[in-house]
Order: sequence, then structure tokens, then C-alpha cells
Amino acid sequence: MNWYNNPTIAGIIGAVVGSVITAGVSMWIAKKTSQVRRVDCIINDASSLLSFSDTIRTELEIKYSGEQASSVFLFNLEVFNSGNQAIINQPCLIRLDDQAKIIGYRIKTQPAVGFGEISKLQSQNSLDLSIQLLNPGDRVYLELISVNNVSDEIHVYMKNANVLDRLYTRQAAEIAILGTLSKAMDPTLMLLAIIRSVPFFGGVAEPFMMIMLTERFEKALRQRK
Repeated sequence: MNWYNNPTIAGIIGAVVGSVITAGVSMWIAKKTSQVRRVDCIINDASSLLSFSDTIRTELEIKYSGEQASSVFLFNLEVFNSGNQAIINQPCLIRLDDQAKIIGYRIKTQPAVGFGEISKLQSQNSLDLSIQLLNPGDRVYLELISVNNVSDEIHVYMKNANVLDRLYTRQAAEIAILGTLSKAMDPTLMLLAIIRSVPFFGGVAEPFMMIMLTERFEKALRQRK
């Protein structure tokens, strides 16, 4: 009997080959996903705290926190470490339009206790934050109020050495997720789904599927932010 007709030998060889493939794929995935230094910022929709008819707006004299105000806006941001490595001295530079004046802000952190120091530098239409330490999963919530804005535009800059930064609105994230889930399954994902159902090789396919879906989501997000 030839060796390849022997079920015991064939089973051993198959197991060895499968183990080698699994090990190689695991090393590739570990290399691709290890030491991810990434920070995300979600900008929630701005809220106008003044809403009057144009016919009476010019007749009103409005003060907010002692400031003459033609408009009052509330901005909400979330900055968080979405990678798996700690990030040191992460900047978060916020800029409003030239006419705006920041009159107050509030910062909350998650976790609330034991969070690293956050330094702040405020001028009329800007607020610069420097987050001393962001461990994986750490979050900073910022609520900012400004007056006399001519628009609800807000710009956030987070460039840091060896850190990937992603900036998007919550609406863009929701649309990207729904778009990713609603797209037809491409042939590669279909093949991986089939392999996933095969005993022994299924564990190899699942990480590939997760990587492909993640990359597809990030691509959709970049197109919509």
C-alpha cells in the first residue's frame, strides 16, 4: 500500500501541514495587528443654544456668561486610544472660526480616577490639550461652549510621533458601518466563510475575515468623514 493511501499517515501529514499553515497565518496576523498606536476623535453634532427668528434677532441683546452673544454653540468631542499600545503626550488642538470666542469647557475622563494629567492652553477661538498618557481604551470627553460663531465648523488636529490618528463625525461612522454591512459579500470573503466552516482550517479563516471587514470599514470611513 502506498503511503498516501494509508489514512493514518495521510492524517498525520495533513495535521502537520495544517499546523504549519496555521502557525504562519498566526505570525502574519500578529505582525499586522501588534503594536497598534492609534488615537480616534469622534465629533458629535454641534448644537446651537440660540434659536430665534431673523425678524427679532436684531432687536435682542443677548449676553452669555457676561459676553455679548450673537450665537451660542455647544460642541462635544470624544478622544480615545483605539490601539493596543500606550500613547504619550497626545495633542488635541481645537480651532473654531475666527469670530468665535470660547467661554467655557468641561473635561471628563474614562477611567475617572487615576487618569494622567491633561494640560490646557486656551485663547479666544482655540483650545490646546496635551494628554500625558492614554492607555488602550482610555477616553477623554470634552464639552465646549463658544459664542459669536459664524458657523458650526470645528477643526481638530492630533498629529503625534508614530501614532495613527483618525478623525470623523459620529454620523459618518454610523453610515460607514451600515454601508459596510449592507454591501454584497465579495468573493474573497465568501471563500473565507466557506473555509471557516471546514474543520481544522476554520480557525485560520476567521482572523482574515475580521481584518478584511475592518479595512473595509476604515476605507468607508475615510470616504465619508
